[in-house]
Amino acid sequence: MVIGHHEKHIGPRSEFARVESTVEPAEELSVVDNVPCRKELEALGVGWPQCFVFGILDILMFAEFGPLYKIRINLDDAAYHDVDSSENGFREAGRDAGRNIIEMAKRDRLIR
Repeated sequence: MVIGHHEKHIGPRSEFARVESTVEPAEELSVVDNVPCRKELEALGVGWPQCFVFGILDILMFAEFGPLYKIRINLDDAAYHDVDSSENGFREAGRDAGRNIIEMAKRDRLIR
């Protein structure tokens, strides 16, 4: 399981997003949205799931060892706040997930 989390306090406002996903090898990049609260996320108007996926790609496409794109990303669950969740919050959570995917791949010796 890979968790992407972003929580930041900016003066009187804050940003919050958290997404749990699983990643597995694949022939090409694919994303499957299995998040139970998908309709609520879409209603927030934060660009779900594109903002999260773009955040992951920000990290994976520019990894130091070369792009990591032959994976399937299953979006399993998400946590959000009606006021504090934003497109930027989910993109940052995606970037966190991307870094965690790379660390997991290094740990499992899938990449050097």
